[in-house]
Amino acid sequence: METAAPASERGIDPKPWGIPAIAAVLAIPVALFASSFLVDAPDDLTTGEIVVGLVSTLVFKDALFIGLVAAFAVWRYRLGWQGLGLRPFDRSLWWLPVVAAAAALVTVIVYSAILVGLGFDQPEQREVQTFFESNAALPLTGFALVIMAPLSEEIFFRGFIFPGLIRPLGLAGGMVASGILFGAFHITGSDTVALLLPFSAIGALFCWLYYRTGSLWPSIITHLLFNSVGFAVGAIGAQ
Repeated sequence: METAAPASERGIDPKPWGIPAIAAVLAIPVALFASSFLVDAPDDLTTGEIVVGLVSTLVFKDALFIGLVAAFAVWRYRLGWQGLGLRPFDRSLWWLPVVAAAAALVTVIVYSAILVGLGFDQPEQREVQTFFESNAALPLTGFALVIMAPLSEEIFFRGFIFPGLIRPLGLAGGMVASGILFGAFHITGSDTVALLLPFSAIGALFCWLYYRTGSLWPSIITHLLFNSVGFAVGAIGAQ
């Protein structure tokens, strides 16, 4: 049985980059994300073409996350992917991703129920709902949401940003700050601002999984399970 190594041997120790470098790397996807609101899609596009365009943009964003980490951490600092957390973990902890994914789902459901109970509208990511409007594009949508997003976002937010924040902010501060950044990237408009709180908590949970196991794979699997449920609900609801 594999045993968990100390945090300093698991890639969770502070990295040579810090807040300035993280801010510089974040500026690129933020600028691209902001510019996407300035471009209007042609009126004569079919629903399928719109969906494929949106999903392609999502895949590009995920590829950009991985590319930025590769350029900065792997090539610039010669860290290696294992140093970013892509390493094996104790197989006896197989249950952690299942429990964590269930906790994340319950968090979102309970939070939404509380908002509705208080008289607020339930926060919805309307652009995500658009992904399910074309049955022909569902395989591409599934690949983007269930495979690419968990892999790229965990490498970017947990493998790169979280360890880079440990030195200036401490372990707990790094978890919280990385979680908030993760939550902020799920805000797509005024109707989704309320998603910041639950997704920030989920992001911090993913950081804890990385710290607890010394590997990104548990948080990637948890993210995959969480997104799989959302994908299944969206696909079924669109029928």
